[in-house]
Amino acid sequence: MKNNKALKLTLIILVCVLVIMVGFAGIFVKNMNAYQNILPKYALATDLKGATSLEFEVDTSNETTYYDKEGNEVDSADVTDENKDDYTTEEKPVNATEVLTTENYKKVVDIMEKRLQFLKTDQYRLDLDEKTGKIVLVFEDDYHEDVESILPMTADLNLVDSTTEEVILGTGDFTSAEASYASTDDGYTAYLSLKLNQTGIDKINDIDKYKVVENTEENVADNTVKNTETNTEDSTDNAEDTKNKLKVMFDSDEIAEISYDDLLLTGKTLRITTDSNLTSNSTIQSALNTNTVIAKLATIGKQPVVYKLSAEEYIKSNITNNITYIVMGIGVIVLLISLYFIIKYKGAGLLATLGTIASIALFLIIIRLTNVEISLNGFAGMILLILLNTILVRNILNNIQNKDRVFSENIKKAYMQSLDALVVTVIIFVVFAFSTMTVINSMGLLVFWGWLAIVLGNLVFTVPMLSLIKE
Repeated sequence: MKNNKALKLTLIILVCVLVIMVGFAGIFVKNMNAYQNILPKYALATDLKGATSLEFEVDTSNETTYYDKEGNEVDSADVTDENKDDYTTEEKPVNATEVLTTENYKKVVDIMEKRLQFLKTDQYRLDLDEKTGKIVLVFEDDYHEDVESILPMTADLNLVDSTTEEVILGTGDFTSAEASYASTDDGYTAYLSLKLNQTGIDKINDIDKYKVVENTEENVADNTVKNTETNTEDSTDNAEDTKNKLKVMFDSDEIAEISYDDLLLTGKTLRITTDSNLTSNSTIQSALNTNTVIAKLATIGKQPVVYKLSAEEYIKSNITNNITYIVMGIGVIVLLISLYFIIKYKGAGLLATLGTIASIALFLIIIRLTNVEISLNGFAGMILLILLNTILVRNILNNIQNKDRVFSENIKKAYMQSLDALVVTVIIFVVFAFSTMTVINSMGLLVFWGWLAIVLGNLVFTVPMLSLIKE
């Protein structure tokens, strides 16, 4: 019987040691020629990690529009020092006065929030000056370059005739966009697919009037973009007959220049060929990444006001260098409590200490897997958890000394005596965990997972070990 108990106790101790090793060190697996920890890194909040501050202001500049002798708008790229006298100019504000409203500023903030979600920037703060439209973003530094480049984009996606500069299809003509690619005989082809509304469908069905072909009677019929609800015939074989092209424009950038015949309308979905004959993995991935960003931003929506990045600043955490001392301080507290248990309760105190450390390790594993952000307030929550665990373990150790009751009744009484402390931590979780402020929310979640680790950890690790030496 004693050998059976000793074996069970040894197994539980080994499990505790294993959990402690995983919690404090991690799980390392071989990846190529190195070992990699498969547990996620700890997520630090901006008050510990530092942050980047970006300021976006309403663009108050003017843009110059060029017109030829017939009054047609001309692409500024075609205007040179030698021929600029052949054109007339007009200065237009980038943002018309009527769009500079508080309502539009708020719409921009809403769009920026959706873009930050797309970029998986979970921890940020957006502040809006409703009078000037100035927007200040403070965010963690992991996605610095993407956020800085993507957030101020207007996200205006248009198909423009390369000859007349007329917008054939605009942002208001579709409801969503997707990126895709397909294998062809010559490699891979990248596509943008637009889900058109009825206005967009009507424009595409009437697109022949914009095309300039060599044989109007014969080739117009061949080059018509067909709606494949009735006929899915692809007309790209006649692309060489079309003289003018379409420019795929995203804001002021030309993404691609395509033939009218590269458009394919299937039901309500317009497929646009943006890149073809892609053969290397890098070019395929690059084209797909570009189209994915364009599609997502276009789906989120066009910003009603044009913004520009006006200032950038890195905000260094004042306590980053002191995190080690904070962790060491918590470690000293745990060590002192452990020595107290061992000195006062001897062997039972030693096993309780092992169970406590295993519970802490379990807590560390949980917060890494759940990606809970650790803030300065979170450390305060950890100290509260240590206090809770000390109260619970002390009550357990005191009650198991009572030989008038069976072991299970002693444990039950110990948990009942700790009920007040357990309830207080639950209240803290409820109050803090649902806060919109990250640093407060983080403390609430840490307390919740810590509470769970303490309650379950003591039941799984500490209580079974103590039962084997007391019963």
